[in-house]
Amino acid sequence: MKQLTPKAFDDYLAEAAEKIRQDGFSIVKDKPINYGQQIAVQFCEAKASVNIYNGKKGLTHVYNGDSALKQRLLLVLEGVQNASEELQPAAAGAMVTNGLWAGSDESGKGDFFGSLVVAATVVDSTTAAKLQAAGVKDCKLLTDKKILELEDIIKYTVVDYSVLELKPKIYNLRYEQVAAAGGKLNQLLGYGHVAALSQVLERQKDCHSALIDQFTQSTVNLKALQQRFPGCSVRQQPKAESNLAVAAASVLARARFLRTMDELAQQAGVGELPKGGGEQATACARRLAEKYGKDALREYVKLHFANYKRV
Repeated sequence: MKQLTPKAFDDYLAEAAEKIRQDGFSIVKDKPINYGQQIAVQFCEAKASVNIYNGKKGLTHVYNGDSALKQRLLLVLEGVQNASEELQPAAAGAMVTNGLWAGSDESGKGDFFGSLVVAATVVDSTTAAKLQAAGVKDCKLLTDKKILELEDIIKYTVVDYSVLELKPKIYNLRYEQVAAAGGKLNQLLGYGHVAALSQVLERQKDCHSALIDQFTQSTVNLKALQQRFPGCSVRQQPKAESNLAVAAASVLARARFLRTMDELAQQAGVGELPKGGGEQATACARRLAEKYGKDALREYVKLHFANYKRV
């Protein structure tokens, strides 16, 4: 491919940005760089960017950031997957070879608008294989549409599941209580993971393994679960969505988050609320504050985010 004309390159960049938005990403930065443009995106807490260069040999894309997000951008923009970095959707026995195992994950932690949701699932080798065949994987690798399609499939397939949600009004109250006691967001997240896993482990007495998608170096959550369920081995690891129990939990959590975002958008009288924590989210909150008053934002956003100070 030859180098594009300036107008053709601008048109390509506009089309690329629209594809990214339609795929459910929040664009947090879109700026010129030497010989090209950089587009930075965020999904949940994950961040990635693509530098698009218009050189003499044509277009070149350079991806950086979270590996799962890079893979999704590559698929969206170029329709291919980098085999050297391909994320396998988790073998059915990624954690145990037989029996039951549980996993938990959260959604909404990095989104200014909307809930914080924590989900847990319990699977065995048979249900894990069915989930894999259905296309269940880390929610960052799925479109919003696919996440919502998989929600019921997961609920009907897994051995057990739990979905716990803190909508903004309750979230802000709980965060204020945790902060007053000297805690931070990770402590609130920890409560969610412990509660979601506890619900399924209480019902599934034969489940002796549980995996948490790691969001902190603290082992407080592990100790709390281990004390309550001494017969269950609990561990946490980064990028645990490679395990199908955690991947399924990530999809359930994101699906609930998306549905609540739609409810909040209707309540606010807008077509759609922006995801992520970028300038689009701040600008939307500013418009809602002008319309309903700043105090009304407690019903829609997480007040401790820096975005709130900029409203």
